[in-house]
Amino acid sequence: MNNRLYVFSPNRQQGAVLFVALVFLILITLLGLTASGTSILQERMAGGLRNGQMGLMGAETALRGAENWLWNLSSNSGTINCGFNGGDNGFCYSPMTLDNGSGSTIFASNPLVAAFRTTPSWIANATSGGTDYTNGSNTALDASSLGTARLAQVPQYMLEYRGRVLPPGVPDSGQGGSIDSDQGRGSTNQNLYSYRITARATGGNAGAVAVVESTFGTGVPSN
Repeated sequence: MNNRLYVFSPNRQQGAVLFVALVFLILITLLGLTASGTSILQERMAGGLRNGQMGLMGAETALRGAENWLWNLSSNSGTINCGFNGGDNGFCYSPMTLDNGSGSTIFASNPLVAAFRTTPSWIANATSGGTDYTNGSNTALDASSLGTARLAQVPQYMLEYRGRVLPPGVPDSGQGGSIDSDQGRGSTNQNLYSYRITARATGGNAGAVAVVESTFGTGVPSN
């Protein structure tokens, strides 16, 4: 029986296994970095969506609160003073009257109302022209309430008087203009007045701003 002894010389090793291992290590590292980046992006997207939903819910809450306030005022036969500068309450506006160039009056949107409705960023209450939303007890939201709601700012709302609600076919004196007589109405006269309500709110940070609107008919006239 012949016994053969094989001796492997270190000079014959080319390092192929080490090279393959390094390639796989690099691939695994790249896969890990990609997965981590995707997870962070998805987390940010989810946070942005949550912020937007929180802002929308805050604005809807302020909007319904303003509608409820108008409804209760109507039930108590109350009135509200609206004016170009916000009226007595400071948040109910009437349209701006302009000369159309031929001696007649036309009605245009109040610039402060337009800014409140269209500004994409948050407007401080001191310059927004709106008013802070209050809870059912007519108490403004404090820091504790904001902490519970996880909102960065107190929601705001404003009213814009749009005039009397008229039956079809009855002429009006102009958008938002008061109508002193009931001519042409007869038995179809209705004591309803239209208000456009705009509400704004933020999410968890002031970068997410939601704006919602409704047109609300009520028996509360503007005096």
